[in-house]
Amino acid sequence: MRRNGKYTIFGHTGFLGKNIINFLDKNKIKYFLPKKKKIKFSHNLGHIIYCIGIYNVLDEPIRSIDASLKILSKIILSNKFTSFTLISSTRLYLNSKKTNENDKICINPNNKDYFFNSLRLTAENFCLSQNNKRIRVVRISNLYGNFFGKQKYFLPNLIRNSIKKKSINLTINKNSKKNYLNVVDAIEIILKIIKKGKYRLYNIASNKRYSLDFISQIIQKHTKCKIKYINQKTIYNEPLIDINRIKKEFNFKSNDNLKESITKIIVLKKKF
Repeated sequence: MRRNGKYTIFGHTGFLGKNIINFLDKNKIKYFLPKKKKIKFSHNLGHIIYCIGIYNVLDEPIRSIDASLKILSKIILSNKFTSFTLISSTRLYLNSKKTNENDKICINPNNKDYFFNSLRLTAENFCLSQNNKRIRVVRISNLYGNFFGKQKYFLPNLIRNSIKKKSINLTINKNSKKNYLNVVDAIEIILKIIKKGKYRLYNIASNKRYSLDFISQIIQKHTKCKIKYINQKTIYNEPLIDINRIKKEFNFKSNDNLKESITKIIVLKKKF
């Protein structure tokens, strides 16, 4: 842990944070990892990457509100920094037909599924309302890669259950599609945005979406687990994310190979 570095990572113990540290280490780039609950610092924090977040916001509403708003705002208002990047989510495009960064996002206060989105949007709005062009927001899609074992998201849960329980449950239609992007691809473009991004808001996602059945069949092949199809009448397709901004500005091309990556994760099942 270094006191001074080019980057400061808040949320460095999570999946994305660990991968950012791993990437910086490999490229011999200095970074600073603040201690938990430490918010104010006397030195310039350089390029701050804020990836603190709570997965199940409904079960932990106070922690979720603190992470999304209280801690975030205090860090921005109490410290000196070169830039600040909030890691947000393409989940904000829930039920949206348009997914460009300039498109409006709708919230349904009568639906609890939008609570996460409400917190993220408020955090984004706070960041983008600051009179500082170096405060940015990146919305990332579902990620996969190293340090995946303890995550509670859909894909690591499937892999974990296939190994430990020898079965996985698909509780929505198997043809439903999800966005996935390799975490290294995401980190590379995040660092480019931090260095010379022209805009304050970016989508980061893959050109592809993968069906749940495609994902499940890969897992089954390597773990010999059973696939249980439940509630197959419900189809949920995550929208295809508009990534023209990062394509035009950074010539972004994802190096996705979800099939190969899932295989590697399963081989390293000791992490689960």
